[in-house]
Amino acid sequence: MTVLLFGLTALIACSTSAAAEGALAIGSTGNVVADGVAIGGSVDDPTCDDASAAAFEKCRWQPDVQKAVARCRIVRTFTGKCYAAAIDPKSGTPGFGWGLGPDVARASRQAMAHCRASAGKDRARFCRIQEEITACDRDN
Repeated sequence: MTVLLFGLTALIACSTSAAAEGALAIGSTGNVVADGVAIGGSVDDPTCDDASAAAFEKCRWQPDVQKAVARCRIVRTFTGKCYAAAIDPKSGTPGFGWGLGPDVARASRQAMAHCRASAGKDRARFCRIQEEITACDRDN
């Protein structure tokens, strides 16, 4: 099943503020069932470029999903926000989603909604927030 990752074509622009910066990188072939998904996030970096580099590196360091890793891209940069990822933990299932919001609760709700939609009605209830892939920028 092909999964459309929302926001992949969004324009990514780094702000010039001196605040802590964050970034989120996602890697996917569009086929989560066959190829998995790679996720990397970073918060509290001194610059947007530093945050993007750290998120990209975390996304690329996932040896069990090499096809997805090859497609890692920065999907969002942010200041003072939280990100979350939700995944259906059963291998070979399509459930995956990510969210960005002013707090963990809203980012998690967005991630869960996208995971459930991509998982389909038979697997939607299995989507879970991945605590290790959830963080907030210090300015939040």
